[in-house]
Amino acid sequence: MDEAYSRAVKIALRMLFRRLGELVPTEARLKPKVASEDIQRRLGTMVEGLVPSGWQETALRELTARTFVLNFQGAAAALETELSSGYVGGDTTAWHILWVCFGDYGLTPKEIKMPCDGIANNFAHVRWSSYETRDPYNDVVVHEAAHLLHYLKPRHYGLPTRRHQERFVDVDFRYYELFAFACEAYSRVVQHCERRSRISFAERMPEDASSFPRSQMEELAALVLKAALARNGWKVIREATVIRRIPMPAKGLTKP
Repeated sequence: MDEAYSRAVKIALRMLFRRLGELVPTEARLKPKVASEDIQRRLGTMVEGLVPSGWQETALRELTARTFVLNFQGAAAALETELSSGYVGGDTTAWHILWVCFGDYGLTPKEIKMPCDGIANNFAHVRWSSYETRDPYNDVVVHEAAHLLHYLKPRHYGLPTRRHQERFVDVDFRYYELFAFACEAYSRVVQHCERRSRISFAERMPEDASSFPRSQMEELAALVLKAALARNGWKVIREATVIRRIPMPAKGLTKP
């Protein structure tokens, strides 16, 4: 029964995507999807700064391949990827892709609200209008790909595992959003070559950043500035957000 339902949902999604696509302006419909080279360029610094060296090549490859920017062509590719990955129900990522994409073209029903800039689970999906942001501290591609870092497991790619580290970055679930926001903002900070310029840019974040939740701005801006001041800013972000492991007692030792 579930399999039959999933097949029916996939047929409906593909048909609805085609029908709504006919209403998208021709220029927008023909605009190519964002190149993987652009996505990889945005993610390279983060991966190099956060992921152990032996895992970096695989992590960057997987993050690049799993990240989609949802203009019409990108959404078509993302939708097919999600539909091919298994069961699809009535409230799954595939539906979110549909409405996020067509919402940017004014084709979403009024009762459907999709205010998010992106979605991340097995794949990362970025709203087209958010990709073209004017906020100098914002990069939703980095934000959503950062979530993939704490979802994906190196052992699934045949990589040698590290003791007490299950994922590419073992982020504490309480800090998932802080981690992703810090990654995107700091990825903008490090684009400034001079240290003084990086610090100055980070200091202006509370006033100049427009797309981050104000409720988290104080904590986020403090972390980004601390990273800008440090010799290794990515290490600062990682240490502020990862799971704290409790040291195991050595063999032969017992508690008093």
